Amino acid sequence: MDAWLERTGHKRGATIDLAQMWALVQPWYADRLAPEWRGRSAREAQAIMDDVGLTGEFWRLV
Repeated sequence: MDAWLERTGHKRGATIDLAQMWALVQPWYADRLAPEWRGRSAREAQAIMDDVGLTGEFWRLV
């Protein structure tokens, strides 16, 4: 990442590592195939993101 940023001149933005992504997708997709599945509200989605440590302005949904 650092080499690419230096080469391209881009600034570092929000990132997520593999462990955090795995922690996010577990509750995010856990019930997706259930017949009674319904989309979650922005507040519910925000709670999941907060629980796995995705905080800060970039990750703010509500």
